[in-house]
Amino acid sequence: MKNTIIASIIMLLFGFTVEAQNISKNAIGLRIGDSDGFGTEISYQRGLGENNRLELDLGWRDGKNYDGFKLAGIY
Repeated sequence: MKNTIIASIIMLLFGFTVEAQNISKNAIGLRIGDSDGFGTEISYQRGLGENNRLELDLGWRDGKNYDGFKLAGIY
């Protein structure tokens, strides 16, 4: 009986991990940097096909001596 319960729990947990592997068509993220990096960046990803994605990044930084921004696109 104990082996059946343990096997059932393992199979249930394995089912949850398999379900967690789905990839969303759209994704948005926020990166927060410090004085060693560029600064804060917003990232947006869009799935174009089964194996292709488009990523757009917009970053900005405020400093005492300079202000800056960057825009990047990755296919």
